[in-house]
Amino acid sequence: MSGSAARATTLLPEGPRVVELGETFSAALAGHLLERMGARVVRVMPAGEVAELDTLGPRLGEEGEGPAAPAVWLRHGKEAVEFDAGSSSSRARLDAVLADADVVLIAGTTASWRARGVDLDDVRRAAGTAVIGHVTPWGDDGSRVDLRSNELVLQAAGGFMKLVGASDREPVRLGGHPLQATAGLLVLDGVLIGLFHRQSTGQSTSFETSEFEAVAHVEWKIASVFQSGAPIDRRGEDGGGPAAVRTRDGHFGLFFTPREWDAMKEVVGDARLDDPRFATPRSRAEHQAELTALFEETTSTMSKKDLYERAQARNIPAGYVATMTDLLASPQYRARAFFRPIEVEGVGSGLLPDAPWAIRTIDDLDEEGAA
Repeated sequence: MSGSAARATTLLPEGPRVVELGETFSAALAGHLLERMGARVVRVMPAGEVAELDTLGPRLGEEGEGPAAPAVWLRHGKEAVEFDAGSSSSRARLDAVLADADVVLIAGTTASWRARGVDLDDVRRAAGTAVIGHVTPWGDDGSRVDLRSNELVLQAAGGFMKLVGASDREPVRLGGHPLQATAGLLVLDGVLIGLFHRQSTGQSTSFETSEFEAVAHVEWKIASVFQSGAPIDRRGEDGGGPAAVRTRDGHFGLFFTPREWDAMKEVVGDARLDDPRFATPRSRAEHQAELTALFEETTSTMSKKDLYERAQARNIPAGYVATMTDLLASPQYRARAFFRPIEVEGVGSGLLPDAPWAIRTIDDLDEEGAA
């Protein structure tokens, strides 16, 4: 097993045909992962529209004027078809693509597609034997159905920005697209369950989910605490950080709970941490800035990897802020062939993150055992 060929699989029977109707980050991620499982994926894009992926940063190229990096990543290996609702030939082509589909991923609400001149009931009839997954930002009906959405809005509406960051500062957005990516994984789950159901019974199936539902899926602890009647900790109230500290070569996130405080004092090795100001979770929260400054007197002299190993040895949930150079040079990622080469027109060569799995066959295991 070597290279990205070990990640592009044929796990799905007979290379299913997937149609992405419209494009959002979550639906595109589900389609991307299906492509890495061996599916043929066709993107159907409404003519004249600016796709969500093309608006996301960062942009490639020396001047940052090239294509959007998320678009390059999530479209790689897919075919593209432009759809014009006013063209009879375009509609006929869409019907043909849908009739041939094993999976249809619909991105956007029924109302938004109706405004484009597309009836989703007609789509479902045309793709009568397919597994259909429908993902929207807020659901397909209700008071929020017409609201705009993006990762920032989802994190704010879902409460994440009330939990992240220093208690005396403004809320902080988590980097990347974690909630939209989670929605994409939920869509992938639904598709795989639907394909198994179809294989077992011969019947097609469909499901709906929303990116907002992904918030509850990820931060289930908030709902559990609320339902149990316990108080919900706000940023900084648990006295366990997070504390973002400087190191000699970057930054480090100290995530520790009250039960790990003694271990944290061992890592830092500074007797001033025994000061009564830091004796309890609440007092540590009240003196967060002083505590961080004290931490940094030690951590600023250490490399982030040395600090990580010292914290890991004491079972403290902490980690350094990895740069892209760190990720590309990671011995684990390199050993597992996690990145694959790509050529981007007008930009040059680069690396893409591959599928988040590697497939080992019985022959692979036998060869390793013999070695």
